[in-house]
Amino acid sequence: MRDKAREEAVRRLKSVEGHVRGVAKMVEEKDVTYAEIVQQTSAVFSAMKRINTLLLKDLIEESADREGLSEDAMKEVLKAVERVTK
Repeated sequence: MRDKAREEAVRRLKSVEGHVRGVAKMVEEKDVTYAEIVQQTSAVFSAMKRINTLLLKDLIEESADREGLSEDAMKEVLKAVERVTK
């Protein structure tokens, strides 16, 4: 994993970690609705999905550099990843 992607992944994971702690506190409270909790868990899920996309893109770019994949071919693969991870 390249340094820039590693730093971004760690930053995002720490953010998700804090968000999950916040959701846990919401669950412990008695006056929070299911809808509010589900909204927050959905946000956590979306953040994790974006982290996976970041990691997949880095894998593709790193592999493309190592294997000598053309810029156009790499862009096509990245577009495919974008489509399936939305």
